[in-house]
Amino acid sequence: MKKITKGEKGYFEQKKKQELFKTILYFAVPISLFVAGYITTKTRLNVLTIVAVLGMLPACRSLVTLIMYLKSSVIPEEDYEKIHAFVAPLTHSYDNVFTTYEKTYEVPSIVIRSGNVCGYVAKEYKKIGDLEKHLETCIRKEGYSVNVKIFDSLDNYETRLQSLNKLSETDSAKDKAILRIIFDISL
Repeated sequence: MKKITKGEKGYFEQKKKQELFKTILYFAVPISLFVAGYITTKTRLNVLTIVAVLGMLPACRSLVTLIMYLKSSVIPEEDYEKIHAFVAPLTHSYDNVFTTYEKTYEVPSIVIRSGNVCGYVAKEYKKIGDLEKHLETCIRKEGYSVNVKIFDSLDNYETRLQSLNKLSETDSAKDKAILRIIFDISL
């Protein structure tokens, strides 16, 4: 099985499987310890019960992560087919989920070129401007000046991608640094 890195198509599907396996394993260990302690002492009041209860902490944390991945959706295949040709030559990321203090936003595609960060959301959000401000604030805190625009229309996003492809000057090191920041603040 090929490892898919963050930002590639299929990353969320792979992470869902990994987190499911990890969560099952994390719950199986403390449960087996509890059962072993109960069978050997015929009471739940033993040291293995304490170890099992403490072992539930990482299991529950893993369960929360699994729930976040299960709630998130991936880029629709028809949208991916439409934009892939425009996105491929640019610094880009698929299947991004950003959480602000008020809301969680799913951004199936983000492109970065010469200080321009453009994204496409397949779902309808009332306050897309809040996401734009959040991304801009997080990136500017790291010392990069950016212009962030999130589109809820695939046609408008494709038009913007075409214009970004025509830009002659680009700083790929800066684009990759901004992409790393986006990876850091996304799920």
